[in-house]
Amino acid sequence: MKVVHIKERALLSMILSSIEVYRHETLGLLLGYRSRDGFVIEYGIPYQTAVKGYSWVAPKSRASERMEEVLKDMPVNVIGDFHSHTQWGKYKAKATPSGEDIADMEPDNIYLIVAVNDKTKDKLWHHTKKGSIIGTLGKYAIELGAACILPGENKSEPVKIICPSATGLNR
Repeated sequence: MKVVHIKERALLSMILSSIEVYRHETLGLLLGYRSRDGFVIEYGIPYQTAVKGYSWVAPKSRASERMEEVLKDMPVNVIGDFHSHTQWGKYKAKATPSGEDIADMEPDNIYLIVAVNDKTKDKLWHHTKKGSIIGTLGKYAIELGAACILPGENKSEPVKIICPSATGLNR
């Protein structure tokens, strides 16, 4: 199983941008580099101009092109993207890619899903057996899951998240 190391600044921006638009999805770029065993995410940069719906989100193409053009001259690479899934009524959000998510994935990139639900009880931040991280902040239960696409297939595989700063969120 591949792994993804998430730096604290990336974790915070992904969580905050997902909570900011709670009940809508958020979308952003993952900046960092590929490592021997997977990926290292230095930054999660949300698209401020993304078109958002309750169960979908899409970047505005011109804005995306501008960002990616500038990033070519910076010492960091676009290695994938993140987006959120949000609770809808009694239906809890999951941190796993949907069929539409998988169809949009590209080989050699990493994809993170931030599932945001209403909190029912406090949970300390921890790593799960399936490789995700989960915990509560404020009124929200949050799970981050990671996946990549299997080369030559239309299937995703989970990627283990390593994020020591997440457990530092515990009080």
